[in-house]
Amino acid sequence: MELRHLRAFVAVAEELSFNQAAKRLRLSQAPLSRMIRALEEEAGMRLLERDRNRQVALTDVGQTFLADARRALATADETLRHAREAASGTRGRLKVAGIAALSVAALPPLLQAFRARHPHVEVFLVEMERAAQLTALRDGHVHVGIYPNLSVPRDRQFQTQPLFACPMVAVLPPGHPQANNDHKSDTLDLHALADDTVLIPAQNYSPGYDERLEVTCRAVGFTPAATHPVEGVPNLLGMVAAGYGVALLPEVLVQGLAPLCRTRPLRAPVPPFRLNLLWRRQNESPVLQQFLAVAKELRQARD
Repeated sequence: MELRHLRAFVAVAEELSFNQAAKRLRLSQAPLSRMIRALEEEAGMRLLERDRNRQVALTDVGQTFLADARRALATADETLRHAREAASGTRGRLKVAGIAALSVAALPPLLQAFRARHPHVEVFLVEMERAAQLTALRDGHVHVGIYPNLSVPRDRQFQTQPLFACPMVAVLPPGHPQANNDHKSDTLDLHALADDTVLIPAQNYSPGYDERLEVTCRAVGFTPAATHPVEGVPNLLGMVAAGYGVALLPEVLVQGLAPLCRTRPLRAPVPPFRLNLLWRRQNESPVLQQFLAVAKELRQARD
């Protein structure tokens, strides 16, 4: 059963005139009559009656058929509208991979702006470490990852876009000489920690941190007296609070997790910590493109 036949029938049924229905559909009466005849032949029943004066009336079956035809056309129109919205990126699904401890500060403003712009897109957040993100992006299981700007693979199949930046901070025990309240708002020269053990996240918990620490220290020509790995950031912060050492971390990792510690931003030229959006270059998903556009606008507004 063709939609054009249903539209022809609904027009005639509502106008009760082949002439008026033909004008409405911008057709001549001959093809309109053929469509109604083909529809009735396919249905195997009379849907319309015409008397000698060419007055049109619905049969009892036609009355019932009209209601169903209207619903079918509404469903078809809605399906077509949804398809067009999906093609434009305003409807569909978006899967975002990230590391919760890092993306918790970066994602909410972006998701809020994206939801306001595209309320019909379903967003799914997936917790993934860096290596798993790369595999999922290559396999098409996620659209975009939240990835530190360090350790991004030099692979032409990936593209990146800046998302978020925050300062690197020194996390200090409450009794540390550099932790007193007089210094709270001041930046800290990394060399002031020359005699401290730097507690670092274990590699299996935070792959890529070693590179981040190297960049931080190299920026000011600093070498830690000693480093000590700790499994997990919460454990690391607990050990800092207990006085076992200090830590050098992105501020986003520390906020709300270190109530017993003191933090001070590191003095320039220590570079800030940055997060990027990472996606596969060949992924032409309209929803992804809309997400990237909103992220870019948000970033430009902040800058």
